[in-house]
Amino acid sequence: MRRKIVPKSRYMPFLGCVLLAFVLAGCGGIRIISDYDETTDKSLTAIQEQTDAFISALVKSSGTEDAAFEKNKAFYDRIDQQLRQLEFRVNSIPRNEQTIALVKKIRTVILGEGKCSGEGTSLRDLHCMSQNESKGPSATSLEICRRNINQTISAALSLELAKKQGLEKNK
Repeated sequence: MRRKIVPKSRYMPFLGCVLLAFVLAGCGGIRIISDYDETTDKSLTAIQEQTDAFISALVKSSGTEDAAFEKNKAFYDRIDQQLRQLEFRVNSIPRNEQTIALVKKIRTVILGEGKCSGEGTSLRDLHCMSQNESKGPSATSLEICRRNINQTISAALSLELAKKQGLEKNK
């Protein structure tokens, strides 16, 4: 059987196109996550600071009428408003799904499912429990809740800072 010999020059344009495609693909960075957003970073930090200060005050007044849910309702309203603003912002940024998910988790650990429930696990739910409503949650329960909130906010902040480092590396 005879082999057909094909001139090498016939494949050169095809190989050139393939090579060019690889070069162009390597030059264009594929973006799978949004850029760093300073406003999101500052908002997360503010929410963490306010929540931490609130829990510290509750720990100090735990077991007294000053820790009653009704006397502290204004905090939950303020933090709800701040979270709504943050949610609006992160939802408006393209390719920001990871941050959106983390902000939802922050809402869940601080405010729960949107209504005061004695069965939930959020800070507000803990405060709403019938045994805690008039004199606040125990200091131990509050510390556990603080750790959970701080871990969740820390994850969101870490993601934003990683985006910032990636942005600075690519300059």
